[in-house]
Amino acid sequence: MVTESQQLARLVAAETGLAWDIEDGVDTRGDPWRLLRPAGAPIDHAFAIRVTTRWRRVVITFEPGQFAGDLLAAMGNADTAGRACFQAVLAECCELGGEVQFRINDAACDPQKEERWPSHWSRVSLSLNTRTDPEVRDGDPGLDNAQRWSRLFIAAIVALLPVQPHHADEAQVPIVGFAEGGATILQSTRYERDHRNRAAAIAIWGCRCQACGMDFGDRYGDVASGFIHVHHTKPVSDLAPGTVVNPAKDLVPLCPNCHAVAHLRNPPFSVEELRALCHTGDDSDSD
Repeated sequence: MVTESQQLARLVAAETGLAWDIEDGVDTRGDPWRLLRPAGAPIDHAFAIRVTTRWRRVVITFEPGQFAGDLLAAMGNADTAGRACFQAVLAECCELGGEVQFRINDAACDPQKEERWPSHWSRVSLSLNTRTDPEVRDGDPGLDNAQRWSRLFIAAIVALLPVQPHHADEAQVPIVGFAEGGATILQSTRYERDHRNRAAAIAIWGCRCQACGMDFGDRYGDVASGFIHVHHTKPVSDLAPGTVVNPAKDLVPLCPNCHAVAHLRNPPFSVEELRALCHTGDDSDSD
């Protein structure tokens, strides 16, 4: 039987394209915690994310390793797309009632005002304190509150990381529907996609299809939990190289069926139009 911790590790792996190690325990107050680390990374030079569940709130903290100076400096040099993802996810956390505390080099910083961030990062702390249940968009009842907040927080951190996605077996960690712009000539034109935007979009919207409502985990069980396509509301082929995407506005999770139907027309059907088509199909079946 898959534990809640294992389910969380599996979900964030599917969303971020990175493998994660997870352990859990109880602190001195009797509150349960989970600790996630990038799989295979040296502990002292990498980072951990601690998720502590307390009475009616969840506290999540970023914990860099003792010798993670190079990592923090690289996070401070994240590209424009990475910073945009980081800001979009933390803005969503605040919108849902979370309290974000962000400090760089021991000075408090506003995540949305990057022009005021120090140019060199040597010490970084980031925490998320939630005191109310977040609104769940269109449901997502299979995930508990701690998982929901954890996925948002992890997506924000991943957006700044100087790493490439972990290419695990596609059947275990499906990575479908990444990012924007930048055509590469192979046998045909292939548009490069960014795993950070996928992680942010799914963390914000959840894994449920926003058109028909299907959740692969509900339908097929743990083996398919976290599987979903991510659809660009504007076709990726129309985006100029380097276009910065807002994962809360420009991306949306769709099941493969709805994703395919969306692209039966150019420009693609909107999510609202897809929902109407799904509703029409239900009516015709009942006649």
